[in-house]
Amino acid sequence: MAQYRMIAIDLDGTLLSPKGEVTARAKEAVQRCLSAGLLVCFATGRNWTESRDILDTVEHWPTAVFVGGAMVIDTEKDVTLHRTLMQPALAAEVCEYLEGHGHAVLALQDTGPAGVDYLVSGNVPPDAATRQWMEVTRASLRRVDRLGSYPHEHTIRVGICATPGDIKALSRELAERFGERIVYQSLTVPAYGVEVLEIFDPAVNKWEGILHVARRHGVEPGQIVAIGDDVNDIPMIRNAGLGVAMGNARPEVQAVAKRVIGKNVDEGLAQFLDELVEAHLVEPVAE
Repeated sequence: MAQYRMIAIDLDGTLLSPKGEVTARAKEAVQRCLSAGLLVCFATGRNWTESRDILDTVEHWPTAVFVGGAMVIDTEKDVTLHRTLMQPALAAEVCEYLEGHGHAVLALQDTGPAGVDYLVSGNVPPDAATRQWMEVTRASLRRVDRLGSYPHEHTIRVGICATPGDIKALSRELAERFGERIVYQSLTVPAYGVEVLEIFDPAVNKWEGILHVARRHGVEPGQIVAIGDDVNDIPMIRNAGLGVAMGNARPEVQAVAKRVIGKNVDEGLAQFLDELVEAHLVEPVAE
């Protein structure tokens, strides 16, 4: 069987329990992988601010992939290694479209130069789910009267929180209006009752971010294990040497995986990581 040198792990729905927590069992399994010499790279739709408490709990500050692949950050040194911004004019056009449909738009920023995590439409009150997310993650927020007329020099992603029905309808309309100029996805964060629609530059996906990390360590794509549960994990699961879907993953995610493991409520990730190490399928990465 192949030996693997790197493992890319999604956070929500994968590393985290259904309550949004890192269990002692999950932390122990990650630390065991690190002790075996495996390069562990977290790959999440969250930004660095929203992920900081999780990495502190795991006690691992790696080079990690954030914002669905738009940013790669050395979290130990707090240095951005790669970022893909939206074109400012396009970000403004998407914001104007969403605000015109009555939604409070969240424009995720490159926090360092922007000085804030999110800009939010000031003319529409954010919903309860958005307010709860900001409180839980301690992400900083600044209101802007209309994001449709904002310059967007540091905007990485544009999104909204809405009902599943609204998001489904808007997704169809976005596809018709913007076509290949954008890539979009709808995601669910069950622990916080959040359903979001996210819009990016079309070059953004987690797999591209993971490859930036892999190249820094001389790791080949076939030596990577990628584990996730939601649609933004599909590119990395499809392209990795071993693509793994959680038992709680969406059906379309499980369909592209080479293996489906236990659910996060049953410590499926920890059980799989232990199996990986015990089966001697790990080749240590040289520092």
